[in-house]
Amino acid sequence: MRSLAPVGLAVLLAVLAMSGCFKDSSKSPSSKKTDSHVATSETVEDTPASKEAAEAEVKPAPVDAPPAAAAPAIPLAGTSQPQAAPATPDQQTKETLEPNPLPQTALSAPAASTNKKSGKNADAKAPARSIAVVGDSLAVGIGMTMEQHVKQYEGMSFHSMGKVSTGLINKKSFDWEKKLTELVTREKPAAVVVMMGGNDANNSIAGKAPGTPEWNEAYRQKAENFLKIAADSGVKVLWVGLPVMRDPAYSSRVQGVNAAAKEACSKVTGCAYMEPSPLFADASGNFAQSKEIDGKTVSLRGKDGVHMTMNGYDLLCRQVLDNLAASGTVPQQQ
Repeated sequence: MRSLAPVGLAVLLAVLAMSGCFKDSSKSPSSKKTDSHVATSETVEDTPASKEAAEAEVKPAPVDAPPAAAAPAIPLAGTSQPQAAPATPDQQTKETLEPNPLPQTALSAPAASTNKKSGKNADAKAPARSIAVVGDSLAVGIGMTMEQHVKQYEGMSFHSMGKVSTGLINKKSFDWEKKLTELVTREKPAAVVVMMGGNDANNSIAGKAPGTPEWNEAYRQKAENFLKIAADSGVKVLWVGLPVMRDPAYSSRVQGVNAAAKEACSKVTGCAYMEPSPLFADASGNFAQSKEIDGKTVSLRGKDGVHMTMNGYDLLCRQVLDNLAASGTVPQQQ
């Protein structure tokens, strides 16, 4: 028994020594650091706030304003804008008198609509009767007022085709013979009202000066050729004579236009000539700026001494419709 005591004591001391080593190892600084790093890493991955922070780093910042190079949508206050050059007298006349151009399809035959069930074309015919007004800026004025009056006639359509700065002489700017041919071919109106010659009265014809007998004869031939286009298609024409003008020399040349047009009209079937309206002249036949109508002074002529006011055009339009009614083209006015 005594011989085993030292051995047992040695074994016990060895066990105690090994137990102390494990305790010291678990408390080492390196182990604590490693555990702390792992715990911290797991906390970052599991925290929602940390996820949002990570996502925010890759999302672009919202753009609150357009790039500096983008032009502003509206002019900035206080900045000056370029001013348009003032319109010339001719441009002012065009802006005042010339209506919006008609669509190119206005004179085309109306397209027939198709009935999907039967496959047949539905009836899409234009009104059986129509009136067209052609000529220069004076015709533009008539057209603007006549368009309103024609609305009273059931089944009657209207084409306002007046063109500023045109005539029968200068075909380069506008060819009225070509335009009339297109009109009577595609539309074949019941009547065409013509008022032109104001520009022609200032242009020579093959070296012949306006206001001379030679010019008058040359213009008569041009007017006759123009009117025959309508006659060959069986379309009636009413040529409206130009009123007296304020400038005496110009008014004299205009009278030559009227005389040539009247003679041409007498040679063409279906053409009637309407004498210049006395509305625009005084008792002596001279230019009248205004007239006394129903006890009131009414301005009838424009400031240029050539064109008319809208009151003037309206009164002239009524006389034109009276002439068309007399020929049976339109009903009598109400």
